[in-house]
Amino acid sequence: MNMKHLLKGVVVMVVVIVVDMIINIVCNMNGIDLNSTVQGTMSAICAMFIYNGLIKNENNKDDGNKK
Repeated sequence: MNMKHLLKGVVVMVVVIVVDMIINIVCNMNGIDLNSTVQGTMSAICAMFIYNGLIKNENNKDDGNKK
């Protein structure tokens, strides 16, 4: 795994966690209780999609260079 991929993964997770915390704070201030299992699952899925979107162009360039 490339070091750039690791850093991109860390950045994506930090952004997803910060957004998740903001959503939790706003919902708690308004008296809304969120299901942590569903929220954690959706956060992980969103992080995977964002990460795949960020590295898609690099993967396409690598495939073109191998041919």
